[in-house]
Amino acid sequence: MMSKRIKKITAALLTGIFCVSMIIGCSSKAPGESTDKETDVKEGSGKEDYKVGFCLQTMDVAVWNTMSEGMEAEAKKLGVEYGCQVANNDAATQISNIENMVAQGYDAIIIHAFDREAFADVVKEALDKGVVICAYDDNIIDASTGEPCNYQLTFLCDNYEIGYRVGTMAAEWTKETFEGDDPIQFGLLWHKEFQFQRDRVEGIRDAIAKLDPRIEIVEELEGLVTEDGVAAAEAWTQSYPDMKGIVATNDTALLGFSEAWKAAGKDVKDPKFGMFGNDGVKDAIDMVADGTILRGDVGLDVYNGGAQAVDACVEVLNGADAESVIMPMVNVTVDTADEWKSDTNLYK
Repeated sequence: MMSKRIKKITAALLTGIFCVSMIIGCSSKAPGESTDKETDVKEGSGKEDYKVGFCLQTMDVAVWNTMSEGMEAEAKKLGVEYGCQVANNDAATQISNIENMVAQGYDAIIIHAFDREAFADVVKEALDKGVVICAYDDNIIDASTGEPCNYQLTFLCDNYEIGYRVGTMAAEWTKETFEGDDPIQFGLLWHKEFQFQRDRVEGIRDAIAKLDPRIEIVEELEGLVTEDGVAAAEAWTQSYPDMKGIVATNDTALLGFSEAWKAAGKDVKDPKFGMFGNDGVKDAIDMVADGTILRGDVGLDVYNGGAQAVDACVEVLNGADAESVIMPMVNVTVDTADEWKSDTNLYK
């Protein structure tokens, strides 16, 4: 039985990839314009040896390690000092880390806004001291107004677009693979806690409805970590033997599903089954390149996105009007996977 293999599968996967990589998600709404006081950063200081910091939720996610590497490389290129502090998923620690960076003289701080409202006060204090703030992953919300604080920059994803791309790849595959008007059963794996996940699901549904309404999402299950994918495989292979595919808001759950699929003796290259997700995790890209049931992935270019965020911070420090950063993304299929893999900054 598949359930006897769950622990073995999970352990193998967790050593190969970091879980929860889809939490890279974020709001695409930008904050209001900064005040003159906030944008006029350290005017006349003549300072050249800037310090740019990244206050991050956790390093237990592969793509965030890659993002920090991109930030560090860009800082070195620009002659800027770079530092990263990790909150280990704790908002109070994140606040303390931000306070420490301000006290240590950091000129700009990229803040992972994994709690939308918890960091508003410390951000206001940093802005009052002339620090450039870039909100990553989501906006930092002032609870008294319900609006984003007036910081200078954001580094966000267009999560609706990510989902729409996932749904588009799924619909293009079903149109090429299945004839007739009969419904095509799909499952959906996602994590309902976060708004960015809801945005991705909205994009998936809209693309499917427009491009191939034959696709019928027959069930939604939790899809955050490897174990979720394993559990979904166990459930759906029994309850929906005619299911033809899965759409998901990350790669990690799909990797769990595929391992359980193989463990059940099913063909990992079954031409009548397709999975579609996002993140660009190495193991997922390998599966796409090998022509397996994981047929399409929206790869997020976190390395170059991180570099762009540091560059934008330095531009503001130098008195320029920098644009906020939108995470670069690439559709990866069997036809384009080798191009992704050839870039060592993407394929990690």
